[in-house]
Amino acid sequence: MSARRAIGLAPLLAAAILAGCTRTQLVSVPPRIDLARYGTLGVVDFASNAGPTVDAKATREFQQRIHAAQPGTPLLELGPREKLLAAAGAREFDAQALRKIGAKYGVDAVFLGEIAYSDPQTEVQIKDLTRLEGSAKTTLRGDMSARLLEARSGASVWSSGAWATRTIGGVSVSAERGVSGGMREGDPRELMVPAMLDHLTEDFRPSTVKRRVE
Repeated sequence: MSARRAIGLAPLLAAAILAGCTRTQLVSVPPRIDLARYGTLGVVDFASNAGPTVDAKATREFQQRIHAAQPGTPLLELGPREKLLAAAGAREFDAQALRKIGAKYGVDAVFLGEIAYSDPQTEVQIKDLTRLEGSAKTTLRGDMSARLLEARSGASVWSSGAWATRTIGGVSVSAERGVSGGMREGDPRELMVPAMLDHLTEDFRPSTVKRRVE
């Protein structure tokens, strides 16, 4: 090896040695939203266009994720929004209604959550028109959103959204294999709730990141 080539390789060797000596460690990162600062939190039942079963599941599992992320967070179930607004003599969760709710139930902030499901959409793909080969699948989309509103001022201090899609049925047509396919079991709207909640509650969970140790 020539002296010139050896000199040229020296920086590369030094960099490789340094890289090999670099160590990393996992460092805990606190959640973006610390719920302790907001006191006792009220949870209004989630409202959706899917029915009471989905509403109850979303409300229950939302609270479970809050407690798993930040144990000890005081949560008070406030029930359906229609009854809550009626009791407050209001039509919407404005500042006046929130102050009344806060005073009556002793909560400092209120969670409001909603889910909107689209109509099922069917996508058809023709692979070979001459041989009548193709497929079709039907999917459903859900959009979930939530807010945290201060009871004293009515101000929104947190909001987030999440969405998910799910295939609820499909069929495949082939000259060789004939027709195959079917519908998936269970209520797809209910089955989509956990995935949407996982994304929705990310701000409340601590996380870890890798950092280089000198």
